[in-house]
Amino acid sequence: MRKDVDVVIHDIEENPKKATLTNALYIPSYPQDIFSVQAATEKGASIIFQPDHAEITYKDGTEFSIEKDSRLYYLKTYDNMESDSVNYTRDIKEWHEILGHCNYEDIIKLEDVVDGMKVTGKDSVKPGDCDTCILGKLNDNRNRQPDKRAKAPLELVHTDLSGPIGPTSRDGFKYSIAFTDDFSGAVAVYFLKSKSETVRATEKFLADVAPYGTVKCMRSDGGGEFISKEFEFLLTKNGIRHEKSCPNSPHQNGTAERHWRTLFEMCRCLLTQGNVSKEFWPYAVMAAAHIRNR
Repeated sequence: MRKDVDVVIHDIEENPKKATLTNALYIPSYPQDIFSVQAATEKGASIIFQPDHAEITYKDGTEFSIEKDSRLYYLKTYDNMESDSVNYTRDIKEWHEILGHCNYEDIIKLEDVVDGMKVTGKDSVKPGDCDTCILGKLNDNRNRQPDKRAKAPLELVHTDLSGPIGPTSRDGFKYSIAFTDDFSGAVAVYFLKSKSETVRATEKFLADVAPYGTVKCMRSDGGGEFISKEFEFLLTKNGIRHEKSCPNSPHQNGTAERHWRTLFEMCRCLLTQGNVSKEFWPYAVMAAAHIRNR
C-alpha cells in the first residue's frame, strides 16, 4: 500500500518541522522505518554523509541532522505530537475516517479533550454524507429502557461470542468473543477457531485485566459455550457470579450485542475504505476495538 505520510522531524536546531513523505510504501509486517536517500534527492534535497553524522538540506534551505549509531544512520523524528508548534489539524471528514467512521457529533466533542486536536469543516457535513457508513451501518430502530450502569470497573462484564464469521480469516479464525466492562465501556476482543476455545479466551481475559482488578460478575446470553461445566468451573474458581439472559431475549445482554454491532460496523467501513480483503476481518475488528477504547 502506498500513500502520503505526515511526519515531524528535528532540524539541526532541535525544532520540530512538519514534512510529508509522498508515495510512501507501507508494509505492516516490517518493524523498521526506512528513509530512501534516492527518493529525497529526487525531490530536491541534498545529503552529505560524514564519518560520525550526516545532514540533509531541503530545497527551501532547512537542514536536518542524521545521527550515526554503529554502522547505521538515523533520522530523528518525533514519536508524538505534543509540541506546541505541532497539532493534529484535520478536516472533519478525514477525522471521521481515521476514527473508524465515528459519528460527527462525537468527533467535535473530542476536540475539547484531546490535546492538539483541531477539527475543520464542521459546518460542511451532515448525517448521511458518508457512502461508506450507508453501506456498513444500515439498521432498524430499537427503543428499550437501559439497565443501570455498574458503579466500579469490572463490577459487571458483558460477554458474547460471534460467529461463525465468513470468510474464515487467514489465521483460521471463525469466531470472536468480546468482553465489555459495563462501567467504562472498554472492550477486549479475542479470536477463536472453534467455540471450544471459549474457556481459554476467558482465562486470557481474566489474566489481562488482573492488574486492574477482579471481575465480580459476568453476563452472557446463556449459549452452549457459556453453560459448559468447564466455563462454570472457571467462573466459580475465580469467584465470579454468572448472569444469563433469558432465551430469545438478546436485549438482556444488550451491551455486548450492541458493542458487537458497533465493532462490526467499523470493521466493514475500514475494510471497504481500505479496499482490503474480507479475510483480514480480525485485524479490522482489533483496530475498531482499539479506536473505541482510546
